[in-house]
Amino acid sequence: MKRSPEHVESEGAGGKETVDRAELELQIARLKTRHTEIEERLVVLDRHLSLTSDEQLERAQLKKEKLWSKDRIAALSSHLPMS
Repeated sequence: MKRSPEHVESEGAGGKETVDRAELELQIARLKTRHTEIEERLVVLDRHLSLTSDEQLERAQLKKEKLWSKDRIAALSSHLPMS
């Protein structure tokens, strides 16, 4: 079945599902915003001469979240058809 450019198919936990293009773009935009927020916080932490144990933990968690968000952006973007 042919889909319009406004809808794309996505592999989810429950199999294939149709996702509205606008919703996909919104998810990507939110992830990009969060990715930028994480980068900004990491810059602040990296300016410190030394980090407390809480800051070290936060930094490690932020790096993991940043990587996850980058991977998720790439995965979602791969489902967008070329305009």
